[in-house]
Amino acid sequence: MRIGIFGGTFDPPHAGHKKYADEFKEKLSLDKLLVIPTATPPHKSNEQTADSSDRLNMLKILFDGDSRSEVSDMEIARGGKSYTYETVTLLREQYPDDELIFLLGSDMLLSFHRWLNPDTILEKVKICAVTRSGEIDEENLSGYIDEYFPDKKDRFIICEFEPIELSSTEIRNAIKNGLSVDGLLDEQVLKYIKEKELYL
Repeated sequence: MRIGIFGGTFDPPHAGHKKYADEFKEKLSLDKLLVIPTATPPHKSNEQTADSSDRLNMLKILFDGDSRSEVSDMEIARGGKSYTYETVTLLREQYPDDELIFLLGSDMLLSFHRWLNPDTILEKVKICAVTRSGEIDEENLSGYIDEYFPDKKDRFIICEFEPIELSSTEIRNAIKNGLSVDGLLDEQVLKYIKEKELYL
């Protein structure tokens, strides 16, 4: 099988996350997509505003009925800071014979050499680096890979996705300030947020 890995804080999961997930599945012909919310993200430890159980529940709502997608609680169950090399090591043990592809935004890729154990990550999975028109282009990403990972270029896939001007931070701020978020969130996810009184 060809399995995609889509990680993130998902605080909250929004329409952009779902669109990226769908595009990831189609462009890379994935048999399965694992959506994995972080427990405590190493780079965002002070920004998270919904607890892990709520983020997990919202993701399950967002991907309900999507037969090719599976929401995993593996990082949340592990607890503590979520490091990618630990996650992909466990996934490689679970899926020893499958092709694993980790989705990574272009901005995150450009700091990948500073992640904890990047070589271990590349041993376990391929990286799908997403370019978005008007932002960091394929030439920039290829140059970065040539500079930092010249012997592992075959472990990277550069793929252009349609840009989405949407962020979880903006959505949280809009909810806090009583502004409309219609069209930005799945209706059932928004219902859950209102019932739980999140981000107020």
